[in-house]
Amino acid sequence: MAKRRKVSEEIEFKFPEFNEEEFVKKEKRNTKVVILTFIFGLIVGIVSQPLWAGMSENIRWPLILLFALFMTPFLYKIITRVADTSDYTRKNWFTLYSSYLLTWVTVLIILINPPFYDETPPLIDTAILPIYQEPGGTVKIAAYITDNFGIKEVNLSIESPDGERIYLPYIENNSLYAWEFENKDNLLGRFNLTITAIDKNGNKRTANGTFWYSEDAISLAYPENGSTVNHATPIRFDVKELSKDNFRVYYLVDGNEINLTKSGNLYETSPAYKGWDKGRNVTITVKAEVIHYFYDVKVNNTVIDSSMYIFSTDPNDNYIGTETPPKAEKLPLPEQKRITPGFEIVALVMAVILVVAWKRRK
Repeated sequence: MAKRRKVSEEIEFKFPEFNEEEFVKKEKRNTKVVILTFIFGLIVGIVSQPLWAGMSENIRWPLILLFALFMTPFLYKIITRVADTSDYTRKNWFTLYSSYLLTWVTVLIILINPPFYDETPPLIDTAILPIYQEPGGTVKIAAYITDNFGIKEVNLSIESPDGERIYLPYIENNSLYAWEFENKDNLLGRFNLTITAIDKNGNKRTANGTFWYSEDAISLAYPENGSTVNHATPIRFDVKELSKDNFRVYYLVDGNEINLTKSGNLYETSPAYKGWDKGRNVTITVKAEVIHYFYDVKVNNTVIDSSMYIFSTDPNDNYIGTETPPKAEKLPLPEQKRITPGFEIVALVMAVILVVAWKRRK
């Protein structure tokens, strides 16, 4: 009968020896590589700025990216000459090149933006209130003009229907420029305007617009002026596009404001609303309120129909003046400014995170 072998009661375990000298050597090498990669990306980013500025706008980004990629072999030669990279894997090199490219793009984006560089003309957001105005009214022109480097000059010119060139002074308040045109000669027709803004680096942008003076900005469509009406008679007005935003059309009757309701292409009301009286001649004046907001800054104006309307109400209609007037159409509301972090900040954060993660892994 075979004898059983004895199992060793103790298993000896030895910790691997820690080579402190080799560890310190690798850490120094990794630190050196990180610093060299950052300096190389910084230098290429600085060199890329004048190259980028001298290229055509349509092709500059593809070409400058090719230039950055073209420089990667030089980075490889520098790193391999000053550090022992014999144990580097593809993953190590990919991380190194990614760190270089992120450093490069961060530096480049910072250098092609103010205060280091500016080729972008000012931004102009305009509003004309109203687009159609009745004789005797004013037109307000407002522009929200911004530029990263600062505005040097802003001017407005208006060409009247008879060809005269008119220049108006402006009022400025926190990037909002406002003009008011009075049309003292009561000219009718089309007025063309041009706003020119120049920043402190000489970059210029223009914005064009048009407004009209017309006796038909607001006009009665039905029934004829002077007609006899009852509570069910629709009274309709043709109103031109007074603003790109929603606007309120209303009329005054015996001191009461009554909103008109949009119905198709017309604005409608009737003598059924409170403010009208039966058995009398009622005079109404039609107006429109136009509003535009540049974020939380309000610009508004009023259109007053140059015609007045008289209607005779039925003395036997007891439903005249009994209904509550309709509410106004929804008008523009203020909004808060939205500030979006720049891409350079995102790229910088990504670069720092990547470098730190790579260093810790090593």
